[in-house]
Amino acid sequence: MIDTTLCRVLLVEDEPGDAHLIRSTLLAARSVNFYITWVATLAETRVQLHESLPYDVLLLDLSLPDSSGLETVHACRQVAGPLPIIVLTGHDDTDFALRTLDYGAQDYLVKGSFDTEGLIRAIRYAISRARLEHRLHDSEQFAISTIDALSAHICVIDRSGKIVIVNQSWRNFYEKNFPGHSDSMSGINYLTVCDNAVGPGSEQAASMAAGIRSVIEGEQDTFVMEYACHSATDQYWFVARVTRFQTDSRYVVVSHQDITERKLVEARDRLLVAALEAVNHGVVITDTQARIEWVNPAFETLTGYAKEEAIGFRPTELVKSGLQDEEFYQNLWQTILKGGTWHGELINRRKDGSLYHEEFSIAPVRDENGDINHFVGVKLDISERKRLEAELWEMATTDALTGLFNRRHFMARLAEELARLQRLEHHHVSVLMLDIDHFKHINDTYGHAVGDEMLKHIATLMRHELRRIDTIGRLGGEEFSIYLSGTDLAAAVVFADRLRQKIADMPLKIDGQSISTTVSIGIAAMEAADAQADAVLIRADHALYRAKSGGRNRVKVTCRHCPD
Repeated sequence: MIDTTLCRVLLVEDEPGDAHLIRSTLLAARSVNFYITWVATLAETRVQLHESLPYDVLLLDLSLPDSSGLETVHACRQVAGPLPIIVLTGHDDTDFALRTLDYGAQDYLVKGSFDTEGLIRAIRYAISRARLEHRLHDSEQFAISTIDALSAHICVIDRSGKIVIVNQSWRNFYEKNFPGHSDSMSGINYLTVCDNAVGPGSEQAASMAAGIRSVIEGEQDTFVMEYACHSATDQYWFVARVTRFQTDSRYVVVSHQDITERKLVEARDRLLVAALEAVNHGVVITDTQARIEWVNPAFETLTGYAKEEAIGFRPTELVKSGLQDEEFYQNLWQTILKGGTWHGELINRRKDGSLYHEEFSIAPVRDENGDINHFVGVKLDISERKRLEAELWEMATTDALTGLFNRRHFMARLAEELARLQRLEHHHVSVLMLDIDHFKHINDTYGHAVGDEMLKHIATLMRHELRRIDTIGRLGGEEFSIYLSGTDLAAAVVFADRLRQKIADMPLKIDGQSISTTVSIGIAAMEAADAQADAVLIRADHALYRAKSGGRNRVKVTCRHCPD
């Protein structure tokens, strides 16, 4: 009944003797500390309810100087809100008692017929019943807010086909595209509308009606159909989904999800649409502490957690991957606690441990007082799109044979490094041009397949020698380039000679053969005065030419103060 040992009681009784008796009865209680405020009129009652601290229960006599009978109950209920009311009367009249309950009272007691324990039990019952009624009201508002928050056009119909309720998206669509058209609003028989459809959409309407009936009759759990719905000015495509209520076979849910954007994208780019055709939206509802109260089947499919496993836990306790830092979640919470909608992407973990990319939207749901009491999140699996993006990026930036950056991307990175050099004082960048000696001889002697293996072998050796801040690319054929960030020429020469020696000492092992090769390396320093990134490559290429002309398998440097 009571969260603490204190219970605040507003006693409305115009007879001082009766008021004293009731006070004495309450004050005799040992288990509860009653704080009692006594007033004698309806007017005083209104003042107390408006200006004083909140009460836990109202004990009401029906015969007051300024009000009497059921009107007293009605007037108090208007000002008391959800506060539980117990009627105290001197008349033992069952019919009258039931009418007081209809007018908003939680219980009815006859004066002189109860003791302390009986009155405490009645107070406990009244408070519990009032809280239950309040929760039922919140639950109804919560359900309406939830379906109104969804982008799909949703209606609920009974077994006869009559529309019971529609959400805001449904109403907005029909008001915009069919002004004055009431055939698809509450109270209308949806099946009759489909059966009577004429014109171009009649076949689709007939299919829809047949699908709804098959779900109503239990022939299938879900019916899905894609269809066009064009108005005089706009063209739309939808996917309709009909699903039975899981807990009440009298009703089915009909949803129409707008897939117009998907259809338009389909005409432009079939590859991307292939990744989006199987889009599923997982819906999760939590309390204000982020504990899950409800999830839909798509959430179960997406995460691998059944509804029974998820309820009571926070989403972060189930699917958090650890790949987002605490600041990420703090920003999310700051947004939704202020009443905003958060939308973004993150990586989560399924029950089986696998990772997936997710597009996530979460918004607060408010109660009738405007206070946030729940959050609704909508999840969309975008792993396939992310995979395709990664493949396209790799194709655009990587040499297919060696896995190194291709010439175009290497030059873009080199240009970024030049811009960095021009911004930072005392920053050094050295650029190496590397060419495999006598590579044509390897191709001619062993074949191009072995030549390709040699390119990959050299690429692997070079990659193992680099730091994370260094960048390497294949410029074409047997020619490679490396830039060493934060490295002057002296250090670059040491690195290049070590790399040259490693390549010479580690032949390619293939098909029982050991094929040795060497490389020639030219080095130049990037200069802030360079107008473009390829300027340093030209200087490094001159040094490479001198290395090859000087006998190969050696390192040469081009710089302002170096002898030619």
